[in-house]
Amino acid sequence: MAQSTSLTVGQGETFKILVSITDQTNTPINITAESFSGQIRETYSSEDTSALFQTEKIAPHTSGSLYVSLPPVSSSLLDAQDYVYDLLMTSGSITRRIVEGKFIVRPSVTR
Repeated sequence: MAQSTSLTVGQGETFKILVSITDQTNTPINITAESFSGQIRETYSSEDTSALFQTEKIAPHTSGSLYVSLPPVSSSLLDAQDYVYDLLMTSGSITRRIVEGKFIVRPSVTR
């Protein structure tokens, strides 16, 4: 089951978090062969994607860690409101949701 976590970013800010993937015994999972994708949408049923996360595995891949980010150019295009997001991990033909939840965008004052 995916972990549910609310995330927050300000419009025009760089968003970057560290995600560590472990098994039931809290041992890091080797993510060498895994691929990751994540999307932000206005609602779970929205047809259009509001933004795509960028992912970067951290060496050594046996640490089970990766960065999930959204550059300022992408966060500046999001309206100040609540969205939903998820991050998927794919290994061969198996896809698992790693984390999901609310993605809150705060308005920017400085332009």
